Amino acid sequence: MKYNPLQIATLIICCMLCVTSCSSDSVYEPESDKGVEMSFDMASESRATTTVLDEFSVYGEMKYQTGAADPIVIFDKTQVVNRDGVWSYKGTQYWFPKHEHSFVAVSPSSSLESTASPQYINSKLSFIFTMPTYSGKEMQETQDKNELLDIVAATHRRFYNGSEKDGVISLRFGHLLSKINFAPRFEDNTVKKDDYIQFHKIEISGLKKKAKIAVTPASLLENPQTDDRLIEFSEYDGTDNLTITFNGSKIVSNSQQINLFADADALKMLPQLFEATSEATVRFSYSFKEDSENQRVGSISLGGQEWKPGAAYTYNFTVDKMGLNLEKPTIKEWDSVNISDVKWIVE
Repeated sequence: MKYNPLQIATLIICCMLCVTSCSSDSVYEPESDKGVEMSFDMASESRATTTVLDEFSVYGEMKYQTGAADPIVIFDKTQVVNRDGVWSYKGTQYWFPKHEHSFVAVSPSSSLESTASPQYINSKLSFIFTMPTYSGKEMQETQDKNELLDIVAATHRRFYNGSEKDGVISLRFGHLLSKINFAPRFEDNTVKKDDYIQFHKIEISGLKKKAKIAVTPASLLENPQTDDRLIEFSEYDGTDNLTITFNGSKIVSNSQQINLFADADALKMLPQLFEATSEATVRFSYSFKEDSENQRVGSISLGGQEWKPGAAYTYNFTVDKMGLNLEKPTIKEWDSVNISDVKWIVE
């Protein structure tokens, strides 16, 4: 069959129109701004000041403006390491104009091993965290933290419009566990001023052993970027007991108050809510100076109490001949100065 020149020209134009139509229906393919590279740094006012941080794993994704399409993952458990003061990762990522980018970072990276079953979906990182087993373990003076991961996390969310030249993601890490301490005061006018009490042992029962942690960057709302985050603990499983024996060093003189643990040795525990009906308790074994062979036991209920992530709790109580009398605990953000008091109930 032969075609005249007019038919051939018409056929070419139709093919071009078809290609243009198909192209307009294709999936959006973003292009990065090759001039602005993503890099990581540590915020100087990080609340993780008591933890040596030299590496972390980061998850990250992006989505075009406020589109409904699924986000595109750009970091998937990518390890970021500090070498001579410079944070680096394998490969290179760039900021994408007109895209909202979100990041979740966790350290140590070992907390995200396969047994933790990490999942990263729609900006949320979730994983299983398990405490060491303390039941049946003899601990002297302090909590055995050899197998305990002092886990910290940071988030960042930013809308990159294409004009910014600062590609640094400055991460503000915060603790995910709770820090617990106890501060007894010996106050008894019926005994001599040079009398004292001595604490021999502390026992905590009914502790949760395992939980699912979810970390999500907060929404931007009207802000171009935010480091705020949402922390969720759920799916608790298992129970454990903790016992620490003191070797005669926890002495409280009359009219004085001490912390049972130095700040660096305070208990690091899984954040949890103790139901009102919980039988979880804290038991103290102690004795008076003139009756050191006769140990007494004072118990305090944990029912109705809550340990929140990143919070440090110091439980204050007074001891006299009649027993234990609990006061308000001091609660503050871990390594922060914001303090608020709440009541704690004596059993």
